[in-house]
Amino acid sequence: MEGKKNPTDVRSGRLPVLPLPSSPFRLFFYHWLPLVAYSAFIVIQSHYPTPESVPRLPYFDKLLHMGGYGLLGLLFCRAGRSSWPAASSGALARVGVLFTALFGLSDEVHQSFVVFRTADAGDVLADAIGGALGVAFYFALLAFGGRRPVRRPAD
Repeated sequence: MEGKKNPTDVRSGRLPVLPLPSSPFRLFFYHWLPLVAYSAFIVIQSHYPTPESVPRLPYFDKLLHMGGYGLLGLLFCRAGRSSWPAASSGALARVGVLFTALFGLSDEVHQSFVVFRTADAGDVLADAIGGALGVAFYFALLAFGGRRPVRRPAD
Protein backbone atom coordinates (compact mmCIF):
# COMPACT_ATOMS: atom_id res chain seq x y z
CA MET A 1 0.00 0.00 0.00
CA GLU A 2 3.02 2.22 0.30
CA GLY A 3 3.39 2.78 -3.49
CA LYS A 4 -0.24 3.69 -4.06
CA LYS A 5 -1.60 7.09 -3.27
CA ASN A 6 -4.99 7.45 -1.74
CA PRO A 7 -7.13 9.79 -3.91
CA THR A 8 -8.51 11.39 -0.77
CA ASP A 9 -5.05 12.05 0.69
CA VAL A 10 -4.66 15.81 0.85
CA ARG A 11 -1.04 15.54 2.01
CA SER A 12 0.10 15.00 -1.58
CA GLY A 13 -0.45 18.70 -2.25
CA ARG A 14 -3.41 18.21 -4.56
CA LEU A 15 -7.06 18.14 -3.82
CA PRO A 16 -8.82 15.05 -5.09
CA VAL A 17 -10.82 15.40 -8.27
CA LEU A 18 -13.70 13.01 -8.01
CA PRO A 19 -16.58 12.98 -10.47
CA LEU A 20 -19.93 13.95 -9.08
CA PRO A 21 -22.46 11.15 -9.15
CA SER A 22 -25.13 11.41 -11.82
CA SER A 23 -28.60 11.94 -10.52
CA PRO A 24 -31.86 12.79 -12.27
CA PHE A 25 -32.01 16.08 -10.35
CA ARG A 26 -28.51 17.09 -11.40
CA LEU A 27 -29.20 16.09 -15.00
CA PHE A 28 -32.36 18.19 -15.06
CA PHE A 29 -30.89 21.15 -13.17
CA TYR A 30 -27.72 21.54 -15.23
CA HIS A 31 -28.87 20.43 -18.66
CA TRP A 32 -32.66 20.60 -19.07
CA LEU A 33 -33.63 23.54 -16.85
CA PRO A 34 -31.83 26.12 -19.05
CA LEU A 35 -33.72 24.77 -22.07
CA VAL A 36 -37.06 24.81 -20.26
CA ALA A 37 -36.46 28.30 -18.85
CA TYR A 38 -35.42 29.73 -22.22
CA SER A 39 -38.42 28.11 -23.92
CA ALA A 40 -40.70 29.67 -21.30
CA PHE A 41 -39.02 33.03 -21.88
CA ILE A 42 -39.77 32.81 -25.61
CA VAL A 43 -43.43 31.95 -24.98
CA ILE A 44 -43.87 34.74 -22.42
CA GLN A 45 -42.09 37.28 -24.61
CA SER A 46 -44.23 36.42 -27.62
CA HIS A 47 -47.40 37.03 -25.60
CA TYR A 48 -46.70 40.77 -25.52
CA PRO A 49 -46.84 43.29 -28.39
CA THR A 50 -43.69 43.90 -30.41
CA PRO A 51 -41.46 46.41 -28.61
CA GLU A 52 -41.25 49.83 -30.20
CA SER A 53 -37.49 50.08 -29.52
CA VAL A 54 -36.59 47.46 -32.15
CA PRO A 55 -34.69 49.05 -35.06
CA ARG A 56 -36.78 49.25 -38.22
CA LEU A 57 -34.09 47.79 -40.48
CA PRO A 58 -35.13 45.43 -43.27
CA TYR A 59 -35.21 41.80 -42.09
CA PHE A 60 -33.91 42.75 -38.64
CA ASP A 61 -36.71 40.75 -37.01
CA LYS A 62 -35.60 37.67 -38.97
CA LEU A 63 -32.07 38.08 -37.59
CA LEU A 64 -33.53 38.27 -34.09
CA HIS A 65 -35.49 35.08 -34.73
CA MET A 66 -32.38 33.31 -36.04
CA GLY A 67 -30.34 34.37 -33.03
CA GLY A 68 -33.01 33.46 -30.49
CA TYR A 69 -33.76 30.08 -32.00
CA GLY A 70 -30.07 29.43 -32.57
CA LEU A 71 -29.63 29.56 -28.82
CA LEU A 72 -32.64 27.28 -28.42
CA GLY A 73 -31.11 24.71 -30.81
CA LEU A 74 -27.80 24.87 -28.97
CA LEU A 75 -29.50 24.36 -25.60
CA PHE A 76 -31.52 21.45 -26.94
CA CYS A 77 -28.41 19.66 -28.26
CA ARG A 78 -26.65 20.26 -24.95
CA ALA A 79 -29.56 18.76 -23.01
CA GLY A 80 -30.08 15.95 -25.51
CA ARG A 81 -26.43 14.93 -25.43
CA SER A 82 -26.56 14.64 -21.65
CA SER A 83 -29.64 12.40 -21.71
CA TRP A 84 -28.90 10.33 -24.80
CA PRO A 85 -25.10 9.93 -24.89
CA ALA A 86 -25.23 7.02 -27.35
CA ALA A 87 -27.16 9.02 -29.96
CA SER A 88 -25.18 9.87 -33.06
CA SER A 89 -24.35 13.50 -33.63
CA GLY A 90 -26.32 13.43 -36.89
CA ALA A 91 -29.45 12.16 -35.18
CA LEU A 92 -29.08 14.68 -32.38
CA ALA A 93 -28.58 17.48 -34.91
CA ARG A 94 -31.68 16.50 -36.89
CA VAL A 95 -33.81 16.28 -33.76
CA GLY A 96 -32.43 19.63 -32.57
CA VAL A 97 -33.33 21.39 -35.81
CA LEU A 98 -36.74 19.69 -35.91
CA PHE A 99 -37.41 20.67 -32.29
CA THR A 100 -36.58 24.33 -32.90
CA ALA A 101 -38.60 24.47 -36.12
CA LEU A 102 -41.66 22.92 -34.45
CA PHE A 103 -41.28 25.19 -31.43
CA GLY A 104 -41.05 28.18 -33.77
CA LEU A 105 -44.17 27.01 -35.60
CA SER A 106 -46.07 26.63 -32.32
CA ASP A 107 -44.90 30.09 -31.26
CA GLU A 108 -46.21 31.62 -34.49
CA VAL A 109 -49.56 29.86 -34.00
CA HIS A 110 -49.60 31.27 -30.46
CA GLN A 111 -48.86 34.77 -31.77
CA SER A 112 -51.77 34.56 -34.21
CA PHE A 113 -54.09 34.62 -31.17
CA VAL A 114 -52.29 37.49 -29.42
CA VAL A 115 -53.61 41.03 -29.91
CA PHE A 116 -51.12 43.24 -31.82
CA ARG A 117 -49.11 40.20 -32.97
CA THR A 118 -49.25 38.32 -36.27
CA ALA A 119 -48.08 34.95 -37.47
CA ASP A 120 -45.46 34.95 -40.22
CA ALA A 121 -44.21 31.97 -42.22
CA GLY A 122 -40.92 33.82 -42.73
CA ASP A 123 -40.39 33.81 -38.99
CA VAL A 124 -40.82 30.02 -38.91
CA LEU A 125 -38.19 29.71 -41.65
CA ALA A 126 -35.87 32.05 -39.74
CA ASP A 127 -36.44 29.97 -36.60
CA ALA A 128 -35.51 26.75 -38.42
CA ILE A 129 -32.40 28.34 -39.97
CA GLY A 130 -31.41 29.75 -36.58
CA GLY A 131 -31.90 26.34 -35.00
CA ALA A 132 -29.66 24.74 -37.63
CA LEU A 133 -26.98 27.39 -37.05
CA GLY A 134 -27.20 26.90 -33.27
CA VAL A 135 -26.88 23.13 -33.62
CA ALA A 136 -23.89 23.54 -35.94
CA PHE A 137 -22.32 26.01 -33.51
CA TYR A 138 -22.81 23.55 -30.64
CA PHE A 139 -20.98 20.76 -32.45
CA ALA A 140 -18.28 23.20 -33.55
CA LEU A 141 -17.76 24.18 -29.91
CA LEU A 142 -17.41 20.52 -28.99
CA ALA A 143 -14.87 19.94 -31.75
CA PHE A 144 -12.95 23.10 -30.86
CA GLY A 145 -12.87 22.09 -27.20
CA GLY A 146 -11.42 18.70 -28.12
CA ARG A 147 -14.46 16.80 -26.95
CA ARG A 148 -16.06 14.05 -28.90
CA PRO A 149 -19.52 15.03 -30.09
CA VAL A 150 -20.86 11.61 -29.15
CA ARG A 151 -20.02 9.52 -26.11
CA ARG A 152 -20.11 5.87 -27.10
CA PRO A 153 -20.70 3.25 -24.41
CA ALA A 154 -17.65 1.23 -23.43
CA ASP A 155 -17.46 -2.25 -24.95
